[in-house]
Amino acid sequence: MKSPRMSSSTKILIGLASGVFVGLFFGEHAAALKLAADGFVKLLQMTVLPYITLSIITSLGSLSYAQVKTLGLRAGGVLIGLWCLALALTFLFPLTFPDVDTASFFSTTLVEQRRPFNFVDLFIPSNPFYALSNNIVPAVVLFSVFLGVALIGIARKQIVLDVFTVAKEALSSATKFVVSLTPYGIFAIAANTAGTINLEQVARIQVYL
Repeated sequence: MKSPRMSSSTKILIGLASGVFVGLFFGEHAAALKLAADGFVKLLQMTVLPYITLSIITSLGSLSYAQVKTLGLRAGGVLIGLWCLALALTFLFPLTFPDVDTASFFSTTLVEQRRPFNFVDLFIPSNPFYALSNNIVPAVVLFSVFLGVALIGIARKQIVLDVFTVAKEALSSATKFVVSLTPYGIFAIAANTAGTINLEQVARIQVYL
């Protein structure tokens, strides 16, 4: 009789727990796993934006103008609802923080000077490849939407859509392989973090806890 296969969630929890144990046991020596931890995170990031781009282009490009109009109205309603939820959370979230009588906990030395925020650069990509390489997600999404809608009226669009669909499936297969490495990646991340974090850093994140 075959024993039941261990679920992915169980493997991830085991990887997390064993990583914390290894980090606490070996201390600074666990920093050797930082390379593996960073590599795993970058592998996850590697396929995300290309997959999003191809998915949006192929999904919109295969629709008709009437379908896109209906989809746009529904998506607009969902977007407005999410904006309202985000605004509500913006006002409610500060209430969850503990009351602090002095400002000694929050030091201005821990806050870096923020760069000026530019909505145009965030949403409208003058160079889509720059947006892809720098993980500017709103700009990448807007570019993909424009290209997908533009494909609707193209007579021979199926040729391009077939190529993009194959590329999307290849990215999906690559992503599944990376996801299968999640327990090992979580182990490396947890071990590196638990082995290198100090008490001062733990105190800084107590507000989140």
